[in-house]
Amino acid sequence: MDTGAEARIVRQWAAIYDAVYESAEDTTGADFGGWRSSITGENYSETETAEWLDGTVDAILGLKPETVLEIGAGTGLVAERLLPHVRRYLGTDISATAVARMERDYGHHPGTEFRCAHADAGDLPAGFDVVVLNSVIHHFPGEDYLRRALTRAVRACAPGGTVFLGDVHSLPLRDTLRLCVLAARSRGERTAGQARDGLTALGARERELVIDPAFFPAFAAEHGLVADIRLKPGACDTEMNLFRYDVRLRPDDGTLITPSATRRVPWDARDAARLLADTAATGLPVTVTGIRHPDLAPPVGVLSALRRSDPAEPVNVPALLAEARAARPDGIRPAELSALAAERGLVCFCLPAVSESAGYDAVLASPGEASGTVAETTAGTDRPLINIPCP
Repeated sequence: MDTGAEARIVRQWAAIYDAVYESAEDTTGADFGGWRSSITGENYSETETAEWLDGTVDAILGLKPETVLEIGAGTGLVAERLLPHVRRYLGTDISATAVARMERDYGHHPGTEFRCAHADAGDLPAGFDVVVLNSVIHHFPGEDYLRRALTRAVRACAPGGTVFLGDVHSLPLRDTLRLCVLAARSRGERTAGQARDGLTALGARERELVIDPAFFPAFAAEHGLVADIRLKPGACDTEMNLFRYDVRLRPDDGTLITPSATRRVPWDARDAARLLADTAATGLPVTVTGIRHPDLAPPVGVLSALRRSDPAEPVNVPALLAEARAARPDGIRPAELSALAAERGLVCFCLPAVSESAGYDAVLASPGEASGTVAETTAGTDRPLINIPCP
């Protein structure tokens, strides 16, 4: 994509968010304007947004930053929670309205600065412990822009610093998300061929940048870093928790575990309590592979069946998905496993699948043994790792 097309798309997003933030001009504090599920079209509940915000802030503060650069800071959802814990904070956004709101609401904090700037701006200062791009890179116009923005984020880090990427949209699970959207919008029966055409049409209208987790290990290696990739920590059955993930681009400081270097145990339908007890008794760290996510299993299964169906076969996608969910498939939610591990004095890192799958891997370790994991480069893959958004 040429720079002119990139600039046009960035201007479009800036105009959209200027309008969103201007419509809530008198709002103070947490502003979730525009935060709607792409599945239902409805606003997320207070419980869902609070869980998302808590998980994001906890992840960033877990990196123990004293100085933070946040690129795409919006109106300061994350900033408000970080400011009491850091001595320097610079927030940037492409929306002038958002920047004015941040200056109004948070400019009185010492050590704060706010700028209107593109994510790939080349004139940002350096020396930050953590550079945050949270729930923003899906608005980037393409891979070239993404690479420039991430490269500049890496350069803005102090030695030993981390780039935190929140809410990255999963390319391997994008068709599964589209199936959920199709089910929410469908009315009655159609043929399997029509349903597949509907999924194709949704893909052709895709305006967001969607990224395979396998992109990040290779990018990190180009910059002398590693990629620590994790599922979102929330428990709510939302698009954010099911179809997005977080990435930490960071130095390998000796506290990170490489899953392939651990003992590997396939999940065999044990529940969370039994799984933790058995693995801890036989030695840590350990990577449990192929744990079924019970909230992802129904749409992944329906999508697979739909692809195998004769094009003329009548199907009712909403009914099929409802039936699959009602069957209550076995599995362990990542948030459940992580919470129970913490209760038992263990750390648990849940890793997103790099293929279309309802499974995930979990690395279990003793406290103090690890601060994260090293995502490994997938050798020889010829599949696209980033989509081309519709302009």
